[in-house]
Amino acid sequence: MLDWKGIGPGLLLEDFLDPPTRDAVLTDARAAAGAPATVHGHGRSEALTRVRHATQLAVSEATRRLVDRRLSDLTPELTERFGVALSAHEPLQFLRYDTGGFFVAHQDGNTPLTRDRTRDRRISIVIFLNAQTLENSTGGYTGGELVFHGPYPHVHLRHAVVGSPGALLAFRSETTHEVEMVTGGERYTIATWFHAHDGAHADGY
Repeated sequence: MLDWKGIGPGLLLEDFLDPPTRDAVLTDARAAAGAPATVHGHGRSEALTRVRHATQLAVSEATRRLVDRRLSDLTPELTERFGVALSAHEPLQFLRYDTGGFFVAHQDGNTPLTRDRTRDRRISIVIFLNAQTLENSTGGYTGGELVFHGPYPHVHLRHAVVGSPGALLAFRSETTHEVEMVTGGERYTIATWFHAHDGAHADGY
């Protein structure tokens, strides 16, 4: 059994990527070309920088396969931890948030209002690749916290997550969250979403 740590409504797994693997993935991400990250809704994906200001990176196929394998191996553990039957995850998004980058408060899917493919999302995944620091430092970034919002009626509650490099954060996709503005440096992460297995539903949906 892996050593998960409860973080607000999510679970954090430290050292999901061991240091040599993490450094190799980060090196590839830093060198990769990119395009504006998109926002999905109403059956289409669009680059809307007023909502999500980040760059999606075209890393090597070898890097994608490496992280894909690690995540696939984790599927049974996530199924047990969240009590949700899961199938495969969506294609990985390797992301860079430059200084000034952000993602406004949102839900990834599995909400009553969604009528597109995000309705099948059950568990959201964020993998942190470099360090958040209090001051500008080489290779790190300031700001850029991932912040959970409390559920109704406690919508005023906030829980910020600081993930160490190589850590994986998992949470239910209907959880409201945001990425606050990066105030210095570049924030590198990987995001993906596990879908329900054979139409299985999360509790309450």
